Amino acid sequence: MTDELSRLALHVVVPEPERPGRNVELRALVDGVDVVAAAFHSGPARSPQELLRPGGPLEATAEPHEVRLAEAECTEGCCGALHVMVRGDDEHVVWSEWRNTGRGSTPLAEFRFDAQ
Repeated sequence: MTDELSRLALHVVVPEPERPGRNVELRALVDGVDVVAAAFHSGPARSPQELLRPGGPLEATAEPHEVRLAEAECTEGCCGALHVMVRGDDEHVVWSEWRNTGRGSTPLAEFRFDAQ
């Protein structure tokens, strides 16, 4: 764990028109690094509608909860998914305990963000 704060940016990625069948994705950039692209290679990030709805999975609460950020194009049971534990900690949001249920896991560090 570190006391240093990271910067979180959420980017909505809309597929190019020439790539039909692709979905809109929500990409989390931590200190400028796309964590899904860095840690998971089997499928897309989940949609903003799934992750950003009011009271949705990215809302940090005192009770830690696991969030699936990406899932394999086939299914999680086949080729895996990328999960992170999200919790609120006073004035911070903490992302920790990263879990890649597929092959080729890239461990990610714990990140702390300013809750504002």
